[in-house]
Amino acid sequence: MQTASTGGMLMSTVLYLGFFFLIMYFLIIRPQKKRDKQVADMQGSIKVGDEVLLTTGIYGKVVDIINDLFIIELGLNKSVRIPVKRVAVASVGAPNLTISKAAEPVVDDEDEYEEDEYEEYEEEDEK
Repeated sequence: MQTASTGGMLMSTVLYLGFFFLIMYFLIIRPQKKRDKQVADMQGSIKVGDEVLLTTGIYGKVVDIINDLFIIELGLNKSVRIPVKRVAVASVGAPNLTISKAAEPVVDDEDEYEEDEYEEYEEEDEK
């Protein structure tokens, strides 16, 4: 009798673990592989003249491609060129340099002290 119940428990444990790994595959591994493929396709489609965003947050323009390296031109004077690996490119596109006007400046009145509070601090300092 005990061997039949032990075999049933073993089978249910194996099914439970298999179901758990199947869920993990569809929720974590498969979407990550899709994202990796999209990033690899994007990095493979970069050509000379594209504006790119590096993983460090720096925007630049691709001026040359050598094997697995991009030569990125930085700055307004176009005198800074750095080599970066293909995997260092996070996205393709120019930065949004438009300046949006704030509706109203935020003023924080809590930091201002009343004169009575200053007198309390002066009295404590004298003691």
